[in-house]
Amino acid sequence: MVNNTSKSIRANLRDREKEFYLPAAETTEYTYLTIPPVVELRSCVGLVMAGMAMRARVGVGGLEEAVELLESYHSQGEPTRYRFSLGEECVLAEVEEPELGGRAEVDTGWRTVVELVS
Repeated sequence: MVNNTSKSIRANLRDREKEFYLPAAETTEYTYLTIPPVVELRSCVGLVMAGMAMRARVGVGGLEEAVELLESYHSQGEPTRYRFSLGEECVLAEVEEPELGGRAEVDTGWRTVVELVS
């Protein structure tokens, strides 16, 4: 009886861990990264991307190309902002860019640059 109870508890804990591993489908949680205009710090985006891919349990095929693409958006003149989100078996990486609207002020938007899927 004790063995069945402990097996049941362990199975329940594993199920609960899977429940909380990724955000719910209705919500999108973002991880933000701002990289200053310093060439030596550009590789930080690769570390974040690799961590997000591991967390989403996405294979690493194409990861090197994805990181190179994200690094190519790094600006030498001002800080570059990235945001990452997890989906079901995918990682989205976006770069902030200004959107020139009909108004005098400049709004910002996000451009999806990379989508890694398993």
